[in-house]
Amino acid sequence: MHQEGLETAGTILLRAGLKRTMGRIAIINLLMTAEYPLSQHEIAHRLPKVSMNGVSIYRSLDAFLKAGIVHRVESGDRTWRFAICGCGTRGHCHPHFICKQCGKVECLPGHNLPEFGKMQPGYVVEEQEFYIRGRCAGCST
Repeated sequence: MHQEGLETAGTILLRAGLKRTMGRIAIINLLMTAEYPLSQHEIAHRLPKVSMNGVSIYRSLDAFLKAGIVHRVESGDRTWRFAICGCGTRGHCHPHFICKQCGKVECLPGHNLPEFGKMQPGYVVEEQEFYIRGRCAGCST
């Protein structure tokens, strides 16, 4: 999704007030170069020779989520997938495409989420998600 270097990952962590460990830098670099949101399992298997257990990965992703560095997507299979967040919030700033055949999840950053009018008094919108489901290019041919 993004092509940026190791120093940029460190800068992202620094701005968020998070520790800059090699593991966290590796996770951010992996997410910045991923073509689609990755599950915790996929992240663990793709980390380049960084010794991190599942709990450390989970805690890092949770810290990134709270800091607005990543957003998470659930495609209906009860697996969270994570992607770098371009808008700096925990919510989604773009819709996601989910292939009903192969399960691939893609961020659609070139599209905006629909805006809703005023909410009823007392209601506060904290997060919104928008999914488009269909068949990806690989499955529709």
